[in-house]
Amino acid sequence: MKNRMRHFVFAGFLTLLLGAVLTGCGKKETSTGSGAAKVVIGTGNSYEPYCYLDDKGNLAGYEYEVLKAVDELLPEYEFEFKTSDFANVLISLDAGKIDIGAHQYEWNKERDEKYLFGKESYTTYVTYLAVVGDKSDVKSLDDLQGKKVKSSTGSNSAYILETYNKDHKDDPIKIDYVNNSTDEETVTGLLNGVWDATIMTSRDTDKLNKNYGEGKEVIKVIGDPVQTSSTYFVFAKGNTKLQEAVDGALKQLKENGTLAKISVDIIGGDYTESE
Repeated sequence: MKNRMRHFVFAGFLTLLLGAVLTGCGKKETSTGSGAAKVVIGTGNSYEPYCYLDDKGNLAGYEYEVLKAVDELLPEYEFEFKTSDFANVLISLDAGKIDIGAHQYEWNKERDEKYLFGKESYTTYVTYLAVVGDKSDVKSLDDLQGKKVKSSTGSNSAYILETYNKDHKDDPIKIDYVNNSTDEETVTGLLNGVWDATIMTSRDTDKLNKNYGEGKEVIKVIGDPVQTSSTYFVFAKGNTKLQEAVDGALKQLKENGTLAKISVDIIGGDYTESE
C-alpha cells in the first residue's frame, strides 16, 4: 500500500511538472468550435484605406481584406479582429492580447529588437516629405531643422525623425506627435502653418488632393524618398509557427495574383511590388 501511494504521488508530480513545461513554451492557442486555433489580429480603426471603420462601424480596408484571404488558406487557424488606435496595437501585442499586429508596419531596428517580423512583405511603403503645394523652401530633412513636423507616436516616420535628431542635437526638428488625426485635420494643419511638413507616401498625398484639393494640388511630396521600405505583419518573439504559416499564405497570394488584385481594388493600384 505504501509503495502504491508513493507511485501515485510520483506520477502526480510528473504530470504537474510536464504541464508547467508545456505552459512555459509560449502562449496557449485557444481552439474554436471548429477545432481551428483562434488567432487575434490587432489592427487600426482610422487609417483609410488600410484599416478603418466604415459608416456602419464595421472593420474595412486593405489589411482586413488581405488577412481574410490569408485566413482562407489556413484552415488550421480562425482569425478574429480587434481594432484600436495605432499607438495601442503593439502595446496589445506586448501584453499578449493579440497574436498579430497589422497596421502597415515597416521594419526598423527598434521594432526588430522587440518583435518578430514576417519575412513576406505585402505592401511597398515609400515615404517622402509632404508639404503644402506652393511651398518651395523645403527639399530635405535638413531644411526642417527648428521647424515643426507632424508625426504620430510609435510610427516609422517618428522613428526617422527621432533618428535624425540624434545626429543633429544642436538644431533638431520639432516633432509634433499627433495621434489619430483625420485627413482633414492633416490638410488643414499644413495649410494653416501648424506644421511645416509631415511624412507620407505619394499615394496618400494623391488621396488628400482628391478629397480636399478641389482639382488643385494642395499637398505635394518633395525631394528624394525619406525611406524606401515595405510593410510586414508583426508577431510576438518566438511565435515562428504562426509567422511561417502567414508568410506561406502571403506567398501564395502573391503568386496567384490575389494580393495585387486586393491592392488595386482597395488602394487604387498595385503596391505589392517596388514602386
